[in-house]
Amino acid sequence: MSSSSLRDLIEEYAPHKPWCGIEKNAAKVRPLSAALTLPYLQMSNPALACWLIFDIDRPDAASAWTDADLPPPTYVATNPANGHAHIGYALAAPVCVTDAARKHPQRYLAAIEHAYMTRMRADAAFNGPLAKNPLNERWKLWEPANCPQYELGLLADYVDLPSSLPRRPQPEGFSRNCDLFEVLSAWAVRAIRAYWGPGGENRWREACIQQALSLNTFGDPLGLNEVAGIGRSVSRWTWKNTTPAGFRAVQAERGRRGGIASGPTRRAATEEQRSAAIVLALQGLSNRAIAVQLGVSHPTVAAWLHAGGE
Repeated sequence: MSSSSLRDLIEEYAPHKPWCGIEKNAAKVRPLSAALTLPYLQMSNPALACWLIFDIDRPDAASAWTDADLPPPTYVATNPANGHAHIGYALAAPVCVTDAARKHPQRYLAAIEHAYMTRMRADAAFNGPLAKNPLNERWKLWEPANCPQYELGLLADYVDLPSSLPRRPQPEGFSRNCDLFEVLSAWAVRAIRAYWGPGGENRWREACIQQALSLNTFGDPLGLNEVAGIGRSVSRWTWKNTTPAGFRAVQAERGRRGGIASGPTRRAATEEQRSAAIVLALQGLSNRAIAVQLGVSHPTVAAWLHAGGE
């Protein structure tokens, strides 16, 4: 039987009318009071990542977190028939995953999710929204005494985060939003030059939306509204921050410093990475955070920004 603390936490984080069902492929939207009684439940609000849940499909799944030297999860829900389990970590500060939210927390969350998934050898194709409901008697429940909730920083302390998320045709979980945003942004800082001029802003917005739709090729695609929102967000930001005057200044400064700025580092870096570094710096990310996202050293990022007049 679950603790009252776990039940209260699940009720707090779940939508008021979540997807739920007796089987995961036969889900319906129901009031929360009814959904809490069913074996499969949508655990997080669509706009917030409240949990990191890992699907482990092997007989010893319940012990995956101890085998991987990870912190105790908030719960483990195990199928007694085959030993497969869902391991859930509750986030003390849920992360907003809408297109209007800050991207750095989403990237940080996606990096932690990927590291834990790799360490526990969890199913990379699992991305919800339905999970085994730990309150349902179909599953064998294990939970620690204190119903832990974790800050992202504490979860990150147990793993080595990837310097960048691997480019995959099917990014897992929350990294789909980050993947689309980053690829679209890298395209946008180059493509916008063709739209500078009278009436260009509306055409640019439509171009970004169409490009975002064309990039939404994940195995489990993002919803059309979410993709269009990411396209609009990138178009607004680049139209405001990537201007003809700014571009000319960057090019002039690069030309002036071209022979002395950073030698082998500049030759090895691609124009796409430099442009992406400038975009991320203008968004307020630190040099170290930019380096993590682009998979380079932070001195390299500093050299790019210095050469670009940042």
